[in-house]
Amino acid sequence: MFRKRAGETLRYSRIDTVLGEGTVIRGDLQSTGVVRIDGTLEGQVDHDGILLVGPKGRVIANVRARGMSVAGEVHGDVDVEGTLELLSGAVLRGDIRCAHLVIHEGAVFEGRCHMHEAGIQAAGGGASAGAGTPAGTGTPAPESPQA
Repeated sequence: MFRKRAGETLRYSRIDTVLGEGTVIRGDLQSTGVVRIDGTLEGQVDHDGILLVGPKGRVIANVRARGMSVAGEVHGDVDVEGTLELLSGAVLRGDIRCAHLVIHEGAVFEGRCHMHEAGIQAAGGGASAGAGTPAGTGTPAPESPQA
């Protein structure tokens, strides 16, 4: 399910919840499964699954998730158990805690990053644990909406 070849985009065959473009939600989101945000969410996110922020998605919240892929904007601190992927065009302003971090060319990240111990061990225990971490360990790219 999470395998990826060089240059391949990770996708899910099923998205459980979609916050559509033009939709604005103010409040806390608690959810599971695969959630895609193409609208605006302001509040807190506590997600036991994969969170996808589409190219027009905007999240103004502190976020906790198992995995996360961002093509839009996130303003707030992010704590991801697995892989956090910032795609080209993504903007993330806030501090990050994650096991694996993938930043594509053209993405913007302003903040601090702390790698979870599991991510440091998987990267070989070196001082530059963020460099060379496996990109195919779990986060899909939110490029096109799926029904």
